[in-house]
Amino acid sequence: MKPKIVVPTDFSESSLKGLDFAVQIAKKIGAKIILHHIIEGFQDTRMYGNIHASPEEKMMMNLMNIAAHKKMAEVIDQYQQANVEIETNIEVGTVYASIEEKIANDDVDLIVVGTRGHSKLDKKHLGSNSYKIIRNSRHPVIVIEGDVKLDSIKHIVFASEFGEEPEKVIRELNDWQEITGAKITLLKINHPSYTMSHKDIEDALKEFAVNNHLKNYEIAVYTDIDPAHGIIHFAEKERAGLIFVGTDFYRGLWERLWHRRTQVAEEVATHTGIPVMSYQPR
Repeated sequence: MKPKIVVPTDFSESSLKGLDFAVQIAKKIGAKIILHHIIEGFQDTRMYGNIHASPEEKMMMNLMNIAAHKKMAEVIDQYQQANVEIETNIEVGTVYASIEEKIANDDVDLIVVGTRGHSKLDKKHLGSNSYKIIRNSRHPVIVIEGDVKLDSIKHIVFASEFGEEPEKVIRELNDWQEITGAKITLLKINHPSYTMSHKDIEDALKEFAVNNHLKNYEIAVYTDIDPAHGIIHFAEKERAGLIFVGTDFYRGLWERLWHRRTQVAEEVATHTGIPVMSYQPR
């Protein structure tokens, strides 16, 4: 069975850059792409006691549906020569709920999300549907900003607490290394509330690499105020092509005491232009 890649699109330039990247992956591994568009703006009127949509709503939804199918056909036509299977899906609803339903019903291997940018002005854009997808998806999610070439990814930064990472996470990391031929850096952020010595961290990273049979790797310990800042600063300094990070970390003394989870992957994806691959640690 072919691997499946879901690409949400609103037909914006940023989401279509995500499709470009997904096509590169699909050509490399023989995957099938599911291009997913949601017509938003119409809530289910049953929650207000109405069973049926009004005639005006029906007419507007029909016009939007026709326009979406026309636009989808135009997009697909641009990839006729790519020799990649692209299935289209158009639904009425909300982006996050619709994608979750699609993922639940299909054996999906990857979600590719194209974003507009990582400035403060663009944070709200990433902070809505993209945040929800990163935070809650059981499947790997890669966030892409702009025009990213798969062949340009030669350095993967794998940031982790380096506990017992699931086998599927290591397998995913190995797959990306095989696809790109990249070197992997195992990165541990040494922040103020973390108490291990530099040498103990290095020993732990080496043990992790040996136990998981990693190849073409190096280890790095980077000191910063918290994991998200440290991951970004290190990856940008080293000109990484891809950041591989779990969706949650403990961060800071007070958050440790109160057992609050910090969505590090969301913060990293918001504040860097480097592609970010997020995964569920468990």
